[in-house]
Amino acid sequence: MGMLLEDCGMRMSITALALSAALCVSAGAAAQEGCPDALPSAADILDLELSASETVAALFDLAELADSCPAPDAPAAVDAAALQRLTVDSVDAGDVPIFLTAIARHGARGDLEGALDIFFTLEAWANNGGMTAEQWLPIAERMRDLEAGLAGPDAQLYAQAAYERALRNAEAEAQTRDLPVVGSAIPDHVIVPVFYGTNRARTGEANPLEFYGHERAPLELGVVEVSVPRNREIGEIRRTDRWQGDLSALRGRYFIIERVQPIATEEGFGEYLDLVMDQSERRELLVFIHGYNTDFRSAAERAAQLAVDLEIDGAPALYSWPSRGTTLGYFADANQVIRPVIDDLRRYLEILMEHADADRIHVVAHSMGNRFLLRALEEMAEDNPPPLDEPFFDQVVWASPDVDQADFLYTIPELLHLAGDMTLYASASDRALQLSRRIQGGYPRAGDVTPAPVVLEGLATVDTTEAGDSGLGHSDYAGPALDDFRAIVWLSLEPDQRCILEVETGATGRFHRVDPRDGGACEPDVFKYSITALRRAGPDGALSAVEESLGDGANPSFADRIDEVSGYIRQILGAN
Repeated sequence: MGMLLEDCGMRMSITALALSAALCVSAGAAAQEGCPDALPSAADILDLELSASETVAALFDLAELADSCPAPDAPAAVDAAALQRLTVDSVDAGDVPIFLTAIARHGARGDLEGALDIFFTLEAWANNGGMTAEQWLPIAERMRDLEAGLAGPDAQLYAQAAYERALRNAEAEAQTRDLPVVGSAIPDHVIVPVFYGTNRARTGEANPLEFYGHERAPLELGVVEVSVPRNREIGEIRRTDRWQGDLSALRGRYFIIERVQPIATEEGFGEYLDLVMDQSERRELLVFIHGYNTDFRSAAERAAQLAVDLEIDGAPALYSWPSRGTTLGYFADANQVIRPVIDDLRRYLEILMEHADADRIHVVAHSMGNRFLLRALEEMAEDNPPPLDEPFFDQVVWASPDVDQADFLYTIPELLHLAGDMTLYASASDRALQLSRRIQGGYPRAGDVTPAPVVLEGLATVDTTEAGDSGLGHSDYAGPALDDFRAIVWLSLEPDQRCILEVETGATGRFHRVDPRDGGACEPDVFKYSITALRRAGPDGALSAVEESLGDGANPSFADRIDEVSGYIRQILGAN
């Protein structure tokens, strides 16, 4: 902390000089050497208007003193005031011992939830560069042991999972310590917890790659941890079939399913989700619903990839319906679109809405997964007619929907009030939808722009034909067109605000087209740089961040476009 009190020959962590007379005794020595005449209240500390880190540390210090000395507030009440203000930004390296003492204090009073709140905030701070994985490991081990002593025999062990993550990261760190650093010391992978709901039955296999199969079962909740390599192309998913032994050397190159952890109760699932969301600033929830020919593993990998590439500040969630995960399983997959599975998707969305306490919820469905989402939202709209006090979701993205175009046109107007915005990504080069169209008797799909794209008032239609990927052209939203997707999720920009888009007018009306090579009114790099600056530095700091990163020759290859970037940022800020 910025200032330490040493007035009485004791080094203390509370920063406010106004409290020095009351706090001239260490927390550990208070009971033996006598207490101050009067301790301040939590309100007294808050009145000092200290920085966030100083306030939280001071409150935790006060709670420690109040355990041994008479105080206006009970220790638990002071701790509660600290927890209300606890964020990753309120953690200072010098105050880590105070936080660890607070964890122990909560554990001693049997408050496991409070101890976990502090612990997971520290974990997020550590993962953001606060300390090395090896430094963090013993802290995670202590929290694991505390949890084991307080949790019941059937309770969900959150700290145990955190300890196992820390152990894997520490092992990887030890292996790479002696290697030369190239470019950056940032870890070559990130482990993403994906909160899932699934109607797949368990296979009985211990192998996390095969934990769930394609048979239908009642809705089950859980968390799947996915290790995502940083050094890869946007949207790229490289896989390995190894699952046993030391995988440390593979995490920088491949997506790895670390483990699948079912959670027995909705309450346990909600508590875990709430703990993860509490470590974020933006409290964003990204919900992904996969498409045809997708097994559980592939769905979890895609959800984790989207969360990392979209830089989701909160948590990713996955709904995995029982697709066979085979090319020849199209008809079997289509037969899963039945009322019980649709009802379970709706229930899963409601569980997320109830427990995440998210500030922003984005839902993206891909391919055949749009059939489930369309019907689930139809149910929700019937029970929640307009007007709503506020939409349930911020963004709903229909990505390459394998849905009958006529059905889509008929149903979407009934759903628009459920979301702040809805976007349709469609393409003429989507070979998977071309096959589906033939199978479906020639009826056009909503994700196809031939013979004409779906155009509806209140729905933003984006033609991604020119962004077609190298495979089936069926996942443009997750790769070549990702920057446009980012502008939606990050900034809620309307199509006319996204300068990478070109306006088109066809037989069905006005829509937009994205070409990641040529751009629209601006170059793709200008668009990417601008929205990234706004996302990472915020509206107040974006222009300064651009000046700092592009000015003075810091980025010679881009410096000549600094005016374009700044101009586009000003344009966005002016429109908002």
